[in-house]
Parts: sequence; structure tokens; C-alpha cells
Amino acid sequence: MKKIRIGVIAAAGKGTRAYPRTSFIPKPLFVIEGKTILHRNVELMVKTFGIEKVYVLVGHLKEQIIAELDQIRLALPKVVIEPVEWTEKGLASDVASLEKTIREPFLTILGDEFYYHTDHDAFLKVLKKHPKMAASIGVVKTSLLSRIRKNYSVVLENDKILNLVEKPENPPNELLGLGSYFFTPEYFEFFKKTPASQKSGVIEITDVIDKMAKESSGGVYAAMLNCEYFNINSMQDYYHAVYEVRNDLFSKFKTSLIIPTNHNERSITDVIVDFKNKFNEIIVIDNESNDDTLALAKKEKVKTYTFPGDGDPTRLGEQVRRGIEYATGDIIVVVSPDGSFRSKDFPKLLEYMKDSDMVIGTRTTRQMIEQGSNLKPLYRLVNLLMGKLVELFWWGQEPRFTDVDCQFFSVWRESYDRVKPQLVVEDRKFIVELMIDIVRSHMRCIEIPVSYFKPVGQVEYRLRDMISDSFQIFKLILSKKFFLGENRDGE
Repeated sequence: MKKIRIGVIAAAGKGTRAYPRTSFIPKPLFVIEGKTILHRNVELMVKTFGIEKVYVLVGHLKEQIIAELDQIRLALPKVVIEPVEWTEKGLASDVASLEKTIREPFLTILGDEFYYHTDHDAFLKVLKKHPKMAASIGVVKTSLLSRIRKNYSVVLENDKILNLVEKPENPPNELLGLGSYFFTPEYFEFFKKTPASQKSGVIEITDVIDKMAKESSGGVYAAMLNCEYFNINSMQDYYHAVYEVRNDLFSKFKTSLIIPTNHNERSITDVIVDFKNKFNEIIVIDNESNDDTLALAKKEKVKTYTFPGDGDPTRLGEQVRRGIEYATGDIIVVVSPDGSFRSKDFPKLLEYMKDSDMVIGTRTTRQMIEQGSNLKPLYRLVNLLMGKLVELFWWGQEPRFTDVDCQFFSVWRESYDRVKPQLVVEDRKFIVELMIDIVRSHMRCIEIPVSYFKPVGQVEYRLRDMISDSFQIFKLILSKKFFLGENRDGE
């Protein structure tokens, strides 16, 4: 059996069904647990098949794809990776354009398909069993016929392909055809014999394979895969993939709680005790309190640090960022020290972190607000209006906010590190700044309702305070939108 040395990855499409995100980022560059889908597919080819050279078909936002290839080369220095311009006539034509370059069997994977815990070495077993075959395609069994309707179906006789149907209305079975193909150079000859689809006006790759299955002497065979397969057509497909992977790995992630204190001796013990058994570490970052706050925190045997802020409450943003720097967790949670939030809502934050970059509480659900808290109607209205203003200014990123000042939120360390260079706000408005920069860096920030209790030692929030805060938040939004630019990649 000859070794498969050549790989082809299709990474050129516009991904219109994942708009608006694909206006900024091509789908193959969507990140799943620290690696782009493109990186993962190149890695799959190299580690499973020992592929030595990969041609990457590029088109839409190709500069970003080419930049990512430079990073992949650093991680996989032994493989040669070469970008190739697309034809804009469909996948079949893009692959056929490599005829003068490829003169031996090769493996093709679509750049927006993600395989988790996959056994792609099934292709090698099929090749060993049918050494004279013309092609092989990846197939999985699924009871979700809706998935087959979005892709293509296959009809088999044992493991031999008899028929392929693109996006069938009534799938003939539970066999889902994938975007992983093994081709011999016969592909190029059959491409020339295949007519264009009446529906799309271009030659479809499924039609080429179908013709090979029916007319080639070697035939086309199914490589039955056992894997978690994700065809990233829409943003919901992407979030589903992120969720499934994180959910599988979730027990391995470490959590850190940051409590920024400033003269909170009356509440700090209760807050620590409430959250203590739910985190891998708790960090109290104290702003030079002159009461017993720090001593009480130390008594609870949590990590304590002093922030040199002279007890100035207007330096809360700096204080929290300093605390995050001390944290070692994969998931960072920040909570106010005044007892206004409870650990019972923490599991909700964690669940939504499985497919988000940041999860922030919202205190706008009246049934979850304790009577006597300082959340007066005007204060809630101001937060709601500012949240809607963020939505309006970054409408293309599809945020939904009703509160911009909730001091109970979680963020992935990796996501925070991407936007950290952009964070400059020193006071309590650091929260809305972090929300904005997560969104404008094309990451996902969502809010969930949390319970809100009367803070211990609450300070009266006056009308002039609300007016001042609203004005400052408005200035911040304008600055982030117009002076720093909307489209950030977090680098």
C-alpha cells in the first residue's frame, strides 16, 4: 500500500450562512479550544496519514488564511504548506485546478468541517482492502436526517458506493456523507466528463464522485468513521461544536474567583464562605483597606494580595485586572465583595461558558432582586439604555445586553488575554469596556439573569451619579467604536 503524501484543504468559501461573522473571519479560522479548524485539519492530515505536503485553496479573506498558515508551519515544521488560489467555480473545480500539480493519490478535507475524536485512519484500511479503488469518501451513521439533508447521502452495497445524492429531501438511509475524500488522479479525468449542475450552474463534487462510483473500474468505497462531526455552516453550528468539546473537557478546567475588596469587613467572610467550595482558588485583591478586611480574608485561608490603590474606589478596574494577573485558572470569575451576589448562580455562569467567551449577569429580572437593594427603576433604566446602545453600535456582532454594570461575571483566561492590551479603563466602567472589547474582537459575550441582594454597606446612588456614569459610558462607547475602530482581532 502506497503512502498518502499529498493533502488538499478547501478554505476559500465565503461562508454566507455564518454572516455577519464571516465578513470578518473566514470559517476555517474559527477557533475551537485554542486552535483554528484549519490548523486542526492540517494536524489531522499530518498525524494520521503522515502527509508531507498540503495545498490550501484560498479565496475569501485569503490574507488571513495565509497568515494562519505561517503559524501552522511553526507548529508543524516538517510539512510543506502551499496556498493556491480558488477558481470561484465551486469545490470540484478548485480541486481540479490542481491537476498539473498533483500526480498521485491525495486526501481532501473541507476547511469548515471539524472532526473530534476521529478515526480517519479508516481511509487507510479501505485503501488496503481495495488498493485499486478510484476514490473513497468519509461516511458516518446518524439518526438525525436533518444533517443528511444539509450534506449528501450515500447508498452502499457492502462498503461500495452505488449512488450519491446532494442535499436529499428524503434521505434513503442514515448514512451521512462527509467532506473528507481520498482521490486518485482519476478524479481529474472524471471531472472533465461531469456536466454542470442545473441547480447551481457549476460542477458539483458529489456529481463527480457519483460518476466515478458508477463508471470507474476501481469503484468508490466508503470509509466508515466513528467521530463527533461538525459541519460549520452557521454560527449555531460553531457554538454547538465549541460547547461539545468544552463540555467533554470541562472537568479539566481550573476556576479562579477574584474578589476586589475595599473596606468590606462586614461582608467579606460571608462572601468567601459562600463561594469557597466551588472554586479551585479564591483570590482577594484588597485596595489597602484600613479595617479588618484583609485579616478576615486571610483567616479563611484564601490567597490574598494588596493592590496599591490608596483605598481609592475609583481604581476598581485596575484592581480587578491586577487580581486577574495573579489568577491561575482557565475560567476567571469576578464577584463584588459586598454580598450582593450568591454562589447559587455560579453553575449557570459555568454552563453558559461552555459555548461563550464571557458570561455576565444581568440584574434586570425584577423577581430576582431583593427588596431594599439599591437597584432603583431609574438606575435599571440607565443600564438598560447603555446596554442597548452597545447592541446598536456593534449590531453586526449580535450582542444582547440589558445591564452594563453587573459585578458578577466570568471570562475565559484565553479570551481575556486576547483583549487585555485594549483595556484601559481604571474605574468601575471596566466591566462595560470588557464587554465591548470581547464583542468587537468577534467573540461571544452573553448575559444571564442572576439574583441580586441588598449590598452590605451600600452607598446611596444619586441622580447626578447616574448622569455622570451614563455620560462616561457613552464617551467610552464612542471611543471604542469610532476612535479605535470596530473590527479587532484581539491581537
